Amino acid sequence: MFRKIIFFISLLSLGSIAYSQTVSEVLQQMGKQYTIAEPLQYNSNYALYKSADSKKIEQAYKGFFSKNSSNEIYMKIDQTEILNSKSINLKISHPEKAIQIADPIKNYFGTFDIKPLLDLCKIESFRDFKTHWEITLLAKKYSALPYSKIIIQISKKYYLQKSIFYYSTAVNFSKDYKAPNSYYPRLEVTNTNFSKKTPNPSIFITKNYITMMGNKNYVPVERLQHYEIIDQRTISNK
Repeated sequence: MFRKIIFFISLLSLGSIAYSQTVSEVLQQMGKQYTIAEPLQYNSNYALYKSADSKKIEQAYKGFFSKNSSNEIYMKIDQTEILNSKSINLKISHPEKAIQIADPIKNYFGTFDIKPLLDLCKIESFRDFKTHWEITLLAKKYSALPYSKIIIQISKKYYLQKSIFYYSTAVNFSKDYKAPNSYYPRLEVTNTNFSKKTPNPSIFITKNYITMMGNKNYVPVERLQHYEIIDQRTISNK
């Protein structure tokens, strides 16, 4: 989920000439915090509400983000781990007991290329508060985004401190599929405890998750030995 959040942020559109330069400056400065070759760590809290105005949390889980000086990235979102190193991309789903292997994603956070965004969303407002900036985006009618509105808060130190996603597609909260209980939920993601301290290097080491056997074939390490390997790398890299 956090990966999708960063993706949407990297696709923000400068939809209004009146304040586009200010928005551009804030986004570019934020981008530097995530793409500069320096360590970065923070914690995340995810809260899902049934509706746009609901105050009761239906689901909640925690996350962790870590980046080293080589811009390798490790994330843990609830019971899912994601590693994007220089050589490989791993997604480990503990509930599903599966390890997905893919080619590494270059420029993980992307660049702020605004051209594709004009087809996805437009900026409704940009507000400057004492402690942060707030950008409200509205999805365009045929954008195919699962959200109708996204609110992003960026701290004065240019960290992404909060994201709020308003779903445009209904989600069934009922455990009984014969009696659906559908709502248009709201997801809030809050990031805290930003740090530039050097992270634990072991979380970026591939052999702590999988080992190579034979001709570029991987198997899980002993602690994950019952996990299924799903190899989605390009043929040329196998």
